[in-house]
Amino acid sequence: MMTTDTEREESATFATTEESSLSSSSAANIRYDSHTNNTRSSYRPFSPSRPNPTHGGNKFVIVHAFSLFIYLMCIISAGLLFARSNYHHNFKSNKNAEDDSQSTNRPDIVENFKPEKHVITLTPPPMYLQKRNYSDRLSTPNLRPSLLGLGRQHRDDNTNNNDEPVPLRWAILGAGRIAHDFTSALVTSGCNVTAVAAAHNYDGVKYRSALSRAESFANTFSIPNYYGTYEELAQDTNVDIVYVATTNQNHLNPTLLMLQSGKNVLVEKPTAVTYEEAKLMYDEAQKRGLFLMTNHWTRFFPLVKYLRSTFLELQPSPTDEVSAVSKSNTPSSVSERGWKSHPSHPRQYNLGKVLAMHGDFGFPTPLDPKDRFLNRTLGGGVTLDVGCYLVELALLAAYDHHQSGNTDDTAATEDKKRRKLTSNELQPDEVIATGHGMYNGLEFPVDVESSYSIRWGGKSYGIWNGECDADEHGGDMTATSMNSAKRRGCHLRPSGRKALSGHSDSTSDDGFTMLATFQASFRRPSTFEVEYVFEKGRIVLHGPGNCPNEMTIYENEPFGLLVRETTASFELPKVDLSQFGRSNYPRAEGFVYVIDRIEECMATKGAPGRGEDSSMRGSGCLELEENSIEEQLATVEITEMVLKE
Repeated sequence: MMTTDTEREESATFATTEESSLSSSSAANIRYDSHTNNTRSSYRPFSPSRPNPTHGGNKFVIVHAFSLFIYLMCIISAGLLFARSNYHHNFKSNKNAEDDSQSTNRPDIVENFKPEKHVITLTPPPMYLQKRNYSDRLSTPNLRPSLLGLGRQHRDDNTNNNDEPVPLRWAILGAGRIAHDFTSALVTSGCNVTAVAAAHNYDGVKYRSALSRAESFANTFSIPNYYGTYEELAQDTNVDIVYVATTNQNHLNPTLLMLQSGKNVLVEKPTAVTYEEAKLMYDEAQKRGLFLMTNHWTRFFPLVKYLRSTFLELQPSPTDEVSAVSKSNTPSSVSERGWKSHPSHPRQYNLGKVLAMHGDFGFPTPLDPKDRFLNRTLGGGVTLDVGCYLVELALLAAYDHHQSGNTDDTAATEDKKRRKLTSNELQPDEVIATGHGMYNGLEFPVDVESSYSIRWGGKSYGIWNGECDADEHGGDMTATSMNSAKRRGCHLRPSGRKALSGHSDSTSDDGFTMLATFQASFRRPSTFEVEYVFEKGRIVLHGPGNCPNEMTIYENEPFGLLVRETTASFELPKVDLSQFGRSNYPRAEGFVYVIDRIEECMATKGAPGRGEDSSMRGSGCLELEENSIEEQLATVEITEMVLKE
C-alpha cells in the first residue's frame, strides 16, 4: 500500500510532538539506534490511539497488579495478628478476674504464697542459782551484787546450817582465754572459787613463771589460793570440782591427776584428742565414783533444750529425774523442767522426722604458728576446735530420736525413766571427710579447712571396694557385674570407709535415717548457722550455732509451700562480765547454764568424793541428763574418725 505525502507529514508531526514532550530527566534514556542510524528514545508511553510496538504497557500493568496484591495480603495478615493478640489479652484478663472472684472460696492457696510470720520470745524455767541466791539475799541483805543481780553468801562448812546445801568449791586448772571467761561466769553468778593453778607458758620470748600467771589470775577474780603446779592443786582439800581449761593435747594427764586425788572434773571440749584417751578418763571416773563431764555448753542453752524436747524427740519426754526427786526430799529451790508444754508458747508443731543437717562454722584465725589454733603440738586444727560442735549437734538428733519412748519396763508408770542407750546405737554408719592445711599460701600441719559427712541409717552405694569379690558364678567382680552385685545386696561404698566399732550399714528398726554435712574453716568467716531439715519443714539455728539463743522454724505443706515462719528466741542470762575485762569468746555468759546445772545436781544429789565415808563412794551427782557419757564418748570417736579420714 502506498503512503501519501500527507500521511508522512502527519507521522513526522506526531513524532516531533512526542519527542518534544520528553522531560529533561528522561534525556538519559535517549540512545543510538544502529538499525536506522538515528538517535531515539527508549521511552515510549502507551497511547490508546496507536498500539505500543514493544508491548511494554502490558508488562507494567502486571507488575503493578502483583505488587498491589502483596501489599493487600500484608495488610490483611497484620490485621489478623493484631486481632489474635487482642483476643488472648482479653481472655487472660477475664481468666484473672475469674480467679480473683473465686479466691475467696480458696483462701489456703493465697496463704501458702504469703506465709504467716510470728516472732516470739520464750521464757526459760527459773535457774537454780537464781533461787538459791535469792534465799541468801533475804537472809543477808548486804551481799555484793552478782551477775544474776541477786548475789550469794559464801559460808564455811562449820557454820553451814544442816538444812542448806554446802556450797560447791570450784578450782580452775589453767589460766588462758577460756579459763578467764568461765571464771568470770562463776564469780559473777555467786559461786565459790577457792583455787587456781597454772603451768609454765612460752610466749615466744621467754618463759613466764607459772606461779606469776596463777597469781595474776587469782588477783583478777579475788581467788584466795593459787599454785604454780598442778600437783599442788591436787593436794588442796578445799576443792570439790576442778575445771580443766588447758590446751587440747593436755587434757588427759591433768584430768587423771585430779580424779586420782578424789576431785570431780569438768573438762573443756574436746574431751581428748583420741577416743582411747577419753575412754581412760571416763573409766577412771567410774572406778573412783566421781563426776566427769565435757563442757559441751551448747546442750545447756534453753533454746537447744527447747529444740530437743519439741522437735527432735518423737514423743513427749518422760519425767525428768530432777522433777521426780523434787517431789520427795528436794528443797523447794529445785526447779521442774517442763519443756514439752512451754508456758510461753504452748503451740505444737508437726514437722515430722529429722532427715538431714547442714552446718558451717568458720572464722579467720591469726596467722601465727605458735598460737594453739595452727599448732599441732598444742592440739590445733579446725576439727578439734569447732568441728566437734557440729558433731555434737548431729548427735542430738540421733540420741533423741533413738531414745524417744524408750523406757524401762520395770519402772513405775508415773515415774518412767529413759533407758540408757548403748554406744552402738549412737554410732553412725559411715563417716566421709576431707580437708587441707593451706592458709594464705602456707602449709600448716593441722586441718585449716575441713568438710565431712556423717550418715545414720540406710546403705551407702558408691565405688566397689571389693566386699563382693566374686559374682554368682565364682568369677571376679568387674564393672559389668556391679549392677547384679547391688541386686544381691553387696555394699558398694568408697574404699576404706568402714563403720565405727564394727557397726555395719543398716537401717534402724525405727526408720531413723539422717545425713549430716558440715564445713569448718580457720581462714574465712561464716554465718555459724546450723540447719535441721525435717519431713515437713526445717529449723535454722542462727549464729553462733554453738551458743544459740534464736532460731527460725519454717513449716511447709506436704507439697512444699511455706505456710508459717516462726522466729523463737530466749533471753540470755542478765550477766555483766565487763567488770573482768572483755570476753574472749561470744556469749560467754552462757557458761552460767552449765554451772547452774552442776550446782543444782550437786546440791540435790550430793557432791561425789566429799567426805571420808567409803560407803558413799559412787553416789551423788555422777552424770547430767543433758550430756550423757555415751554422747560424750561418741562425740570424741566421730571427731577422731573425721581427722583420720
